[in-house]
Parts: sequence; C-alpha cells; structure tokens
Amino acid sequence: MNDDNERLPNTRAAAQKVPPKPLPRPQDPIEQEFWNRCQDGYLYFQRCGSCSTFRHLPRYMCAKCGSPEFSWERSTGKGTLFSWTVTHQALHPAFAEDLPFIAAVVELEEGVRMATRLIDCDRDTLELDLPVELDFEPISPEFRLPVFRPDMNRREKR
Repeated sequence: MNDDNERLPNTRAAAQKVPPKPLPRPQDPIEQEFWNRCQDGYLYFQRCGSCSTFRHLPRYMCAKCGSPEFSWERSTGKGTLFSWTVTHQALHPAFAEDLPFIAAVVELEEGVRMATRLIDCDRDTLELDLPVELDFEPISPEFRLPVFRPDMNRREKR
C-alpha cells in the first residue's frame, strides 16, 4: 500500500493537510466595510448620526431611533467578558489545533457586544466582567480577525 490512492480516504496525504481557516463571507457591502476596517489593526463600530448610539452588527438603520445616518467610529478596544464557553470540538478542521478554545461574547466600552475568541487566557481565571483588550489574529496573509485577551493592567486595578 505505498500508493496514496490505495489508502483509506481519511489516511491519504490530502486528508492529513490542515486547511486554512475560513474567512468571513459578508453578504452585504456594509458588513464588508466592517471587515475592511478591521484590517488596519483597529476595531470600528457604526455610531448613529441622530442619537449617537453605537451599533453592532453593522446595519442600515439604528435599532434605537430608526435613523439611517451613521459614521464609523474607532473603538477603544477595551471591554469585559459578558459570556463564554470552552469549545472542545472543532466544527471545521482548521480549528482543530486550537482546541480547546474560548468562544466569548465581549461587551465593549461603547456598549456593543461582539462574538469573538478569547486568547492567552487560563480557563481557571474566567469570570464575568473580566477586563479584556483587543488583539488581532492573522488568519491569512491579507486578513486579520479581531480577538480579545485578558487586560492584566485593568484586572489588577479592580
């Protein structure tokens, strides 16, 4: 059985190669704008031009007042841990080597909540309102994904 074609499908060389992590596939230009803005190493949220409410996920109208007016505002990148789960099963093979990882919801200083990953965090230290700060994980040469890590400076001040 030296020939790769004679091997069982899951033992062939192609099956052993880890695929790249999938990139977001926005269906709308306003979602694409969010991801484009992340690539400069900062996080941006829409801010309503009428009532000044920040909003995320990006959308065409403010959920609070209905205004279509908005601007993109740079986030402080600081927030707190709102919710989390420790993931032990990869639903895509590209994430298998990251297991276990922490899938989290972070509440940012701007008031929006964002689904993300928490990195460089000991699972024994997870707690509600854990201070976190923005970082970016490169998942391809041209794409960086926003992730968060514990903010040890703010944690010590609590």
